Amino acid sequence: MSERSFQTIKVGEHAFAFDVMIYGGEIGQKQPLLIFHSIEFAMPPSKAFCQLMWEAGLQTVFVRRPGYGDSSPMPVVMMAKGPVTSGAAAIAEASLLRALADKLQLKNIILMPVGSSNPICYRLIHMLPELDRVLFVNPIFNQDVMQVFQPAWFREMLKQLISSKSGLHVADAGMKLLIKNDPIAWYRSILRKSPGDMAYVDAHMRDYEQAGLLALENNAAMLYYDAIMCLTEDPLLKDGYFQGVNAAILIGSETTEHWRDEMANEALRLDLPLHRVSNGDIFCAYASPEDVLRILQDDALVDLKLSEHASRR
Repeated sequence: MSERSFQTIKVGEHAFAFDVMIYGGEIGQKQPLLIFHSIEFAMPPSKAFCQLMWEAGLQTVFVRRPGYGDSSPMPVVMMAKGPVTSGAAAIAEASLLRALADKLQLKNIILMPVGSSNPICYRLIHMLPELDRVLFVNPIFNQDVMQVFQPAWFREMLKQLISSKSGLHVADAGMKLLIKNDPIAWYRSILRKSPGDMAYVDAHMRDYEQAGLLALENNAAMLYYDAIMCLTEDPLLKDGYFQGVNAAILIGSETTEHWRDEMANEALRLDLPLHRVSNGDIFCAYASPEDVLRILQDDALVDLKLSEHASRR
């Protein structure tokens, strides 16, 4: 099986380019597992992950979102405060991702958004008639999770990102300085509470070095966009939003109790099953491919029996 190489796929009349990794070469040989990344790690899952899925009949298709790698950036006008806070920028990005799925002629799609790509993808699901199911990995819906971000300086940086323009630029510059000095140390600092995440970094250091280089190319507007979409309340997520969608949530075993409880509350409110894999936190899906596969094959235990959780409250 070939390594995880990227190709440029252009969509639309303006030839918007996407940086795409299609594991196994030609598209359409197996059911597509379409993955979109979070802001901090614009890299595909490991070759071992992709190969496991391949042998189970799933073809990993990993897409770098607009502005990452060789993917075209979002129009500047869409990255201003108004379009970002209103959700218009997220709708525009979701529309571009829908156009890409059409261009690739993907059928019976399993969608797996990770981290900060979730707000875009829970808009995308209502534009994607070829969707089979979606597994939201570490989503921030409308739960209160700011306190779980560690270390403290990282939490304060996130607060700066969404509080003021000057704070945004200070946070952006500070983060890039740390990444430039030592990208592996940067990832270790924000992943240190999770042995599973740390082990995944150790096993795939080249991916994290490359992810660091990609992060240095991000501009402050992209940081602001993802931070606003994830760390502020989204009025779109009303009760019943996922009705009729085959959707579930996945979190790691090494997340904090607060994160787990807040996620369980949102899962109950939105009527979504909640799964917890055996390893990892931020990178739980990549670190636990066997568990992900069992969930996708409908053969996994639900982490929290939501009815039991409800009865305890």
